[in-house]
Amino acid sequence: MESANAFISIDFWNTIVNAHTNGEKRARRRVEALHKLAGSFGKDITAADVKQAHAHASARFDEIWLGQSRTPGSYELVGFTLDYLELSVTAQQQRDLAHIYEESLLDGPPELAPGVTEAVSKLAQHYKLGIISDTMFSPGRVLKAFLDTHGLGQHFTAFAFSDEVGVSKPHPKMFEKILHETGTGTQGSWHIGDIQQTDIKGAQGFGIKGILYTGVSDFHKKDTTADLICESWEQVCEAVLNPPAVSS
Repeated sequence: MESANAFISIDFWNTIVNAHTNGEKRARRRVEALHKLAGSFGKDITAADVKQAHAHASARFDEIWLGQSRTPGSYELVGFTLDYLELSVTAQQQRDLAHIYEESLLDGPPELAPGVTEAVSKLAQHYKLGIISDTMFSPGRVLKAFLDTHGLGQHFTAFAFSDEVGVSKPHPKMFEKILHETGTGTQGSWHIGDIQQTDIKGAQGFGIKGILYTGVSDFHKKDTTADLICESWEQVCEAVLNPPAVSS
């Protein structure tokens, strides 16, 4: 079903990529940088210290993300980490460390979800495509670089990253940005993601249909209000491009 006046927005984490792959490479790069900075102050921190500090930063992230519909950026998250470790650094040192945390995604790039490359190419022939993604340590500019490196960026005409928009899903501003940049409407539009609270609730609250993608994580499968549940990108394409006929 072709729709020049509709868009499909897609989440990044656990929808386009598997967030749980190559995480050890990203973590290693961040830990090395943190150890080096701590060492410059004559402080020896253990692996357990770093793990606890990162857990603290993640907990603060979740508190703000789910409670305020805002995602703290890498600079703020690194600040939480440094505070936990009782490391007092300059603003420039914190910015430099945050930059390393951001770029670590490219040192340990996550694997693409099975079939996503072919699916995105196919969907782009019929719909305007956009990315709607909440960000943590990896900001929108890094996620765009990842998409370009894997040949996917060319298929998207609009991007809404929480670090750039200033709010996170399910806030309607995330979806409004895609609507305006694609020049489309809500009728016939879809959002695809893996989280009920942010992806599906956000899409349906904005007046578009939501697809819960469970090909990487099916954590929200039992409690979702999604219009469709698809466990593969092949199913997504079939459901969107070849919907069953409605009997009169």
